[in-house]
Amino acid sequence: MEIEYITRAGCPSCEAYRRAVIEPLSEEYPGRVRVHEAWDGLMERLNNAERITRVPMVVVTDGGREVMRLLEMPALERLEDILEPA
Repeated sequence: MEIEYITRAGCPSCEAYRRAVIEPLSEEYPGRVRVHEAWDGLMERLNNAERITRVPMVVVTDGGREVMRLLEMPALERLEDILEPA
């Protein structure tokens, strides 16, 4: 499982969540947490499947395939539970 963080430059709440949750998570799980700040291939695929209507957004993927979108901004512990091996 991987965590995809959809954000945009200049968004204060995006930056606060990034500092508080995404950066520590990325340090703990290197290579499994990616930040998407500009339109890219993953964002295009996600948007084609279901429109991206808000940022920040956390999407869980498995091998590049979307598993779930988290509408709330989950706590660090919840994302750690998702990334921990079963």
